[in-house]
Amino acid sequence: MLKKFFASLVTTSLLLVGFATPAQANVAEPAFDMVNVSSVRDAGHIGEGASIAFIDQGVNLTHEYFQDQVIDGFCLYASYTSNFCPNGSKSQTGVVAASQRIVNNFPVFAENHGNMVAGIAAGKPNSVAAGGIAPGAKIVMANIDLTLEGITEAARYISQRAEANNTVAMSLSFGGLFSEMPRSWLLCDTNPALSELASIIGDMRDRGIITFAAAGNTPVLDIATSVFPSCLEDVVAIGSVNAQREISWYVTMSNKIEFLAPDFARSADTLGYLTGSGTSAATPLVAAAFTVLKQAFPNKTSEQILLAMKQGSSKVDDVIRKQIPLLNISGAYQLLASSAGGSTPSEPENSEQKVTIGTFNGYIAIYTKGYEGRRLTAKVAGKWLKVDPITLAPGKTYSLTKRNTGAGYNINVEVYIDGALVAEDNVLTR
Repeated sequence: MLKKFFASLVTTSLLLVGFATPAQANVAEPAFDMVNVSSVRDAGHIGEGASIAFIDQGVNLTHEYFQDQVIDGFCLYASYTSNFCPNGSKSQTGVVAASQRIVNNFPVFAENHGNMVAGIAAGKPNSVAAGGIAPGAKIVMANIDLTLEGITEAARYISQRAEANNTVAMSLSFGGLFSEMPRSWLLCDTNPALSELASIIGDMRDRGIITFAAAGNTPVLDIATSVFPSCLEDVVAIGSVNAQREISWYVTMSNKIEFLAPDFARSADTLGYLTGSGTSAATPLVAAAFTVLKQAFPNKTSEQILLAMKQGSSKVDDVIRKQIPLLNISGAYQLLASSAGGSTPSEPENSEQKVTIGTFNGYIAIYTKGYEGRRLTAKVAGKWLKVDPITLAPGKTYSLTKRNTGAGYNINVEVYIDGALVAEDNVLTR
């Protein structure tokens, strides 16, 4: 399907301040102060060694904010459009493919959205702008025309190259507008048109690569879920707050939103700088915070880091939803630093934990004890199943997850809790 989407943020509040001399200057950034990143930065944690991937409009590769920051790119334009990749074709990969679209040897000014999101996450600090939340991280940028085909192929490329690029997060700051998107597309997890993309994102999450997506800028309160793609099960949906720490009036609010973040960070424009807005601006900020914490705590699983980000957050009330996590990077850092070994911040000490793999009546049965509230993923005969959160079986002290494979087969089973392998076996079903 080649249904076209529109970016969550179509226009921004422009603040063109000219070029700056690259320097590690201490430039104030109120949005970053709100999420308490300074103490973590001062400890040397800036996302070094990791990369953040984006699916957007590309970046101006000559902009000082992105010098030496972009390590890979992907470009794809639908055949029926008049747009072309930098090499003059409809598809391209590599660093040059990450470029903002160029016409007559000059970047298209209106297509500045990719600059904004990438800069908030991983821009290089200078004497004019503070840089990104994770200025030590690198950028992987997919530059596409936002068809479903393009989004899916870009995600596939990012997934396939994730290990080579050490990509730990993917940030998506676009969404379908209701005037352009059938209501059925809100049923993300049951719509067959979205199954391929959902599978790619789910596989990435199982590997510890978290996808963050803007919840949307359509101000309704009774929506069942966020707009595509933030409505997908394995995507972390992001809303935004203003400078007064109030939820921005335009946010598409739903129970799917897991984090709030500021919408007003200064970032790169096509040539100079601008002040961002929209859930588009909040999303890369959270993705970059996750990246910084992932770099700071390499022995923690991605799910443990997400949990610490929630538990260490400030809380904001909406009209309907209450106590929504507002990102607090220092709070998450302190929780992760204080928790021992690989345990999650909420895990009680000396708790009895056990995973057992069994079989009966043609089913593979996975029993877990002591992991309630955690995330289980299991690979059974090459196929994945997920339980999030783990809950006890009725009247029991354990949880039960099962899959029908039929009797008389040797089945390989791998069980992961919060992305960490905890049990593996090859069993003969009976």
